[in-house]
Amino acid sequence: MTTKSLNELSELCRSEKLAYKKCCNYVSETDNEDLRCALGNLANGHRQRYETLINYLDKN
Repeated sequence: MTTKSLNELSELCRSEKLAYKKCCNYVSETDNEDLRCALGNLANGHRQRYETLINYLDKN
């Protein structure tokens, strides 16, 4: 894998991690249950993508 590819994957990891943290923060700040559910689903998606990227990088 090239250095450029590794750098791009690392940036994707950082972006997914940040998006996950932001969603979690928004969940804790709202009282609207529908919004909490939607944001929780978004957070889970970001966490799953982050974990997939990390697992891929660990194997390579």
